[in-house]
Amino acid sequence: FDLAARLEASLDFPEEGYHFVDRESACRAVDAVIQRVDALLADARRGRLIREGAQVVIAGRVNAGKSSVFNFLSGSDRAIVTAREGTTRDLISEVVDLGGLAITLVDTAGERATVDEVEREGIHRASLARKSADLLLLVLDGSSDLSPEDLGLLAETSEQPRVIVVSKADLPQQVAIPPELSAVKVSSISGVGFDALRSTIVETLAHSETSRESPAISNIRHSDLLAQSLEPLRAAKRGL
Repeated sequence: FDLAARLEASLDFPEEGYHFVDRESACRAVDAVIQRVDALLADARRGRLIREGAQVVIAGRVNAGKSSVFNFLSGSDRAIVTAREGTTRDLISEVVDLGGLAITLVDTAGERATVDEVEREGIHRASLARKSADLLLLVLDGSSDLSPEDLGLLAETSEQPRVIVVSKADLPQQVAIPPELSAVKVSSISGVGFDALRSTIVETLAHSETSRESPAISNIRHSDLLAQSLEPLRAAKRGL
C-alpha cells in the first residue's frame, strides 16, 4: 500500500517536481515483498504438514520391493508381497506416525509395459499419485541392474522431493546408483536401514527442528491466495 501510494503520488503531481519514489527503490521494495511472501509460503507448507500430515508415495518398477517397504514402515501386512510381478494393482494407503508427523503412506502399482487392462489402470493411478505426493520414495531393487523403467522413473521424478530407497540389502548388490544421488539401503527381511529411512523421511519433509516452530500461515485458502499474489508482484517488478 505504501509503495502504491508513492507511485500514484508521483503520477498525480509530475509538474510540481516532487519525486516520491525512484525506480531502484521501488524494485527493492517489491523484491522485499516477494521474499516475505516466499517465506510465508514456506512456513505454510511446514504448518500444513504438522496439522494435516503429508502424503508419501512409494513408487518403482514391478517387484522392486515397494510393498515390502510399505509393510515395514506401516507395521502391518496391508500389501500383498509375492515373487509374482504386478501383484499391487491399486493404491493402498496407511496412516503412520513418523517423528511426530502424520504420514499417509501410499503403495502403488509397479511401473512396466502391460496389456492387462486392470494393471494399466493401476499404473495410471500410480502416475497420478506420484505427481501429487509431498514426498516420493523411489524404490530400486538392489539385487539387479537398473532397468529402463528405473531410469525412466529417475528422470521423471528428478525435480520432485524424493528419497531413493535401495531394497533387498540382504542380497548381493548389483544396482549401480548414479554418483550424484544418495540412497538409503534397506532390507525388509532383517530390518536394516529402516531407522535411517524414517529419519530421512522426517528430515526431508519437515526440515528438522524448524518444523516445530509455530507457522504464520496454515490455512490452505490463505496460502493459495499468497501464491496467487506472486505473479502480480513479479509483473510489477517487470513493469518498473
